[in-house]
Amino acid sequence: MRNTPGWRKTVCLFIATLALVAGSPAHASPLSEAETVRVTIPAGDVELGATLYRPAGASGELPAIVTAHGSAATTRDGVGFYTNAALAMGFAVLSFDKRGTGESTGEYERFSVETSDRVFHDLAWDVAHSVQWLAGQDGIDETRIGLFGGSQAGWIMPLADSLLRENTGIGIGFIIIGEGVSVSAGAEAAHEAALMQSVGARDTITRTDMLTAEAAAIAFTGEPGFDPAPVLDDSDTPTLWFFGLSDGVIPVLPSIDLIGARIENGETHHTVHILPFGDHNFTNTVTGERYDIAAISRDWLVSIGVLE
Repeated sequence: MRNTPGWRKTVCLFIATLALVAGSPAHASPLSEAETVRVTIPAGDVELGATLYRPAGASGELPAIVTAHGSAATTRDGVGFYTNAALAMGFAVLSFDKRGTGESTGEYERFSVETSDRVFHDLAWDVAHSVQWLAGQDGIDETRIGLFGGSQAGWIMPLADSLLRENTGIGIGFIIIGEGVSVSAGAEAAHEAALMQSVGARDTITRTDMLTAEAAAIAFTGEPGFDPAPVLDDSDTPTLWFFGLSDGVIPVLPSIDLIGARIENGETHHTVHILPFGDHNFTNTVTGERYDIAAISRDWLVSIGVLE
């Protein structure tokens, strides 16, 4: 998802999503009780300000997760939802400020189709350098390091996995993608443009608006920008995809179809979990409560042998 200043609904939804994803209950949450060490990670031409979290009272070598960002200019606090969920599952977690934000150097760049390939490679290298750093730390089981993030991170994390395998030999154990897409940057932009036009001056997104935008993404034949297909073609990393059927931010149905086709073709390392009433923030739009992403993810991680 990208910011479109002229469309108030996108901006309001985007801000609301950030506020909710960043926020975790301060009382008795794994994040509030975690042991923390603030660090700086060299990442090519930038340095990343980061925090390494360990669950309170944990000992020995722990499985670990590096969190990845969506499209906004967020710090490590902006991925607090994912950090909290990972800690709840018993992982050590490394969360960093996105380049150009917080204590990280470099420049934050907004999403555009034209620059997406270059920018996504930069962001993927930041994740890759973070994994390399984490793998060298005491108390970390380097054979059980995974990636966890949502939205734009759905493009970034598989690309980071590819870069690591091609350039370092380090293998990622798993990837958990929350409300990310398997379509190209161009198709996602077509989805957003169609959604903008369909919603117009209204303050709410209807199911008709969402289906209109989904159809535009499916029919898109223009400049793709970054296309995740070659990266996914080359991967056999176990990957869990979350999709909410009430998510009006991303092209959900085309993404599900593309991943489903891969599974049908034998790429069984992909798992798709559907949230029937889930929005882009994992909230059930009927009950108003959040789906328990940590519990669902833990069951999957047990099934693939990462957790017991």
